[in-house]
Amino acid sequence: KLAEARPDAFLPDLAASLGNLGNRYSELGRREEALEASSEGVEHYRKLAEARPDAFLPDLAFGLNNLGIRYSELGRREEALKLYREAVSRLAGAFARYPAALRRDMAGFVGNYLRTASELGQEPDQELIEPILAQLQRLEDEPDDKQVAR
Repeated sequence: KLAEARPDAFLPDLAASLGNLGNRYSELGRREEALEASSEGVEHYRKLAEARPDAFLPDLAFGLNNLGIRYSELGRREEALKLYREAVSRLAGAFARYPAALRRDMAGFVGNYLRTASELGQEPDQELIEPILAQLQRLEDEPDDKQVAR
């Protein structure tokens, strides 16, 4: 009701809560309910990202990746593959700007995408993932400033 009355204030929280609910349902083995909650959360994130892409495209990408996991849990890998690809694509701009901050998340998204494409015997979108893989490799090769010298 709050999100209906004041979507600008409460729709982001509703979308996040639905994603969390989907994760909890999944943990309980309630896969169909997990899919439904996650799907609804993604639809809200789509609206938010359309209105304010800088603020909500990363959230949409996270929701898409999680929704892909929900589809994968149900054996619906074709649908999962499309969502993983979209998640990578949606996060690509933010990853280009903040690679260190989003490195782990992007690596997970790309991993889901590549693994599912392989399972389905499909070629991944090389144009999309090659620059991302190159950036991930550069980050991996950089010395970690936070390591303590011994």
